[in-house]
Amino acid sequence: MAQALVELRGVSLQLGEFSVHDASLAVGAGEYFVLLGPTGAGKTVLLECVAGLQRPERGEIYVSGQLVNHVAPEQRGLGYLPQDYALFPHLDVAQNIGFGMRIRRRPAAEIAAKVQDLAALLGITHLLHRSPLRLSGGERQRVALARALAIGPKVLLLDEPLSALDEQTREGLCVELRRVHAELGTTTIHVSHNFEETLAVADRIGIIHQGRIRQVGTAEEVFHRPVSEFVARFVRSENILRGEARRTADGTVVKVGAMEFSAAGNAEGDVFLTVRPEDVEVSVSRPDGRPNLMAGPIVGVVDRGALVRVQIDAGVNLVALVTRRHWQGTGLRPGDVVNAFFDPRAAHVFRTY
Repeated sequence: MAQALVELRGVSLQLGEFSVHDASLAVGAGEYFVLLGPTGAGKTVLLECVAGLQRPERGEIYVSGQLVNHVAPEQRGLGYLPQDYALFPHLDVAQNIGFGMRIRRRPAAEIAAKVQDLAALLGITHLLHRSPLRLSGGERQRVALARALAIGPKVLLLDEPLSALDEQTREGLCVELRRVHAELGTTTIHVSHNFEETLAVADRIGIIHQGRIRQVGTAEEVFHRPVSEFVARFVRSENILRGEARRTADGTVVKVGAMEFSAAGNAEGDVFLTVRPEDVEVSVSRPDGRPNLMAGPIVGVVDRGALVRVQIDAGVNLVALVTRRHWQGTGLRPGDVVNAFFDPRAAHVFRTY
């Protein structure tokens, strides 16, 4: 990670039914960081603490190495995009974008040039003289993003910026957010509860639950190597087996009931073994010699469009995600016996606490 531009040290705040507890976090310069968690986890509270809209009861917040706990929001050098976008209905799009620069008393020519540059970057030049009331959700999001960027912020804070949009618009704007980030390099902290959105934009991810940051890492680390049962369930590992681990010359063996599974790494004692459903392979014929090979009847099938979710009773409850083409090629149906297996390198083991 690059040198930390935003750093939280032991930040705590109780705000009605929402809270943050002892949150410590560092976001590097130029990084796109997503804070991911379920509704009510404390994501917005934490973001508002960084923005200066809430003051923590304990802990410290630094921006560019400066302690900002008692610095007013407008003096922190941050751009903030709230969930509802908060565009001014009495101002047209150009005036909304330039608002922050005007209150900072920037020259009119500079404001006009910046508005034009950002409008071109975000593809909204044709909207500059339109009222926000006449914009679609995606257009309002672009205008609000331009307004947040216009002041040249050290850090851009995005609070569930795509939550009100339909899936197709959200996918398109994820591409836009990454493109804008690549072009401007603005350090970004983005709050979300959506997995697809997070994977589309994030350099690193922080998982928050009940006001506590549970894990921080790349998408690969968080989604494939969760550190707790909550994180594993939240990132949809689905195959979460509790057992007893012992070390072997080749890695780890985890005994789950009467079954044993091979996994990479070195673990001992009471553990969870997790395997993402997309890493579980399904076969009609029995591929002898494969590690972690099981067989059992299919007890559930859910069509998810491009993928099919297959639930198998193989002595343990096992879930696989297979492509529609592969599934149709098997000719399998609920009740049929199927073979399932996974590579030990796809299995992740962590201690229970």
